[in-house]
Amino acid sequence: MAIIQALVAFLFRATSPFLNAAFGWATVMLFGKVPQNRQIYLSVIGLGSVVWIIALLGIVFPSFATFLLVFVTLPAWVARIWARPAMLALAAVTPLVVGYITTRIFAPEERPRGGMALAAALLQGYPSTLGLALTLILMTVFAPVLEIRALVRGWTRQHIPVVARADDYLGVVAEVEKALRKGGLQARRRHASWMLRFPTRILALLAGRAMQNLVADNLTTLRTAEVEVLLYPADLVISGRETEAAQARAAIAEHLPLTRASMTWEKGASALEDRLRSIWNEVRHRPTRFTAQACLASLRAVERDLRALQVPYDDWEVLFREKLLVERRLLRLAAGLGDEVEDRAGSRPGKPGPARAPAARIAPRLALLPAAIGAILFVLLLARSTVWRRAAIR
Repeated sequence: MAIIQALVAFLFRATSPFLNAAFGWATVMLFGKVPQNRQIYLSVIGLGSVVWIIALLGIVFPSFATFLLVFVTLPAWVARIWARPAMLALAAVTPLVVGYITTRIFAPEERPRGGMALAAALLQGYPSTLGLALTLILMTVFAPVLEIRALVRGWTRQHIPVVARADDYLGVVAEVEKALRKGGLQARRRHASWMLRFPTRILALLAGRAMQNLVADNLTTLRTAEVEVLLYPADLVISGRETEAAQARAAIAEHLPLTRASMTWEKGASALEDRLRSIWNEVRHRPTRFTAQACLASLRAVERDLRALQVPYDDWEVLFREKLLVERRLLRLAAGLGDEVEDRAGSRPGKPGPARAPAARIAPRLALLPAAIGAILFVLLLARSTVWRRAAIR
């Protein structure tokens, strides 16, 4: 038995770097990249699901499970008397802890209130822990395969913070598709790889509402010939070669803000983003100088609140960029320059948009004007010479 335990310990030490990397890939491919304060909770509940699996094994094999947890070999009488009850208690308590920590992922106003609601959330930890354990086991197997496939293609991954509510997931997918099209990328909507959808559906089925803000049971990918864009409920991942991925990132960063997609996590940042979106929509529906001048006052109020807002830097940077987009649009309208956003909506890089079409049509016509005048003069001279000849013959 000692030889077997030493061999297992050696295997764990030898494979621990790969297992840690695979576990990290699995969590990122399952949830995407989420804010750091929520990533801590995800790591804890992921670790809790692993501990729960070991505890279940420990009920049948107490010595082996104890060795996996603490790398200590217990005497047979200790394993027989104390280890099995300890593993049984650990298996019973761990899901309750997972259920409680899962509630901390939600915003404070969305967390369960009252004893009954909290008790229901704690009991939901049992199916959630089971679903998370099964999902992480599958993803730990599938994630290296997906990483190797991306490595063979020479693809990189870029993350953009995008939040899509569970009831509006496909609506946000449509907004991302529209943003890519405005950037000159014609993407086709496809289901994500089955190696992502199958584990995700297991977790969504067992966890239910506890994970609805972090997993989608209908993961969707937008694909072009060179780029894949995968939308998570809390992240957007662009996969492709660096040049093509940068083009997709630029299109999304320019055209996706202030749509149905939210790009901030914190409550205060989301409220300010909603105010910017309201100003944007007001100007879009009534693009006049008067509307622009009235909205500039609202924008100045948003700017004052943004200076005093205490949010993570990533959220602040997103809000500042969105404020600049709104400000540029308002200033163009106030100056009587028209709506640049609508003018370029159908254009592609390197091609004139609809606003340039009249000038593009007039230039070739002006170039043909001398030739047309020459042709008319030639016809007139020919007609005149014909008349003279007929007169001479008579």
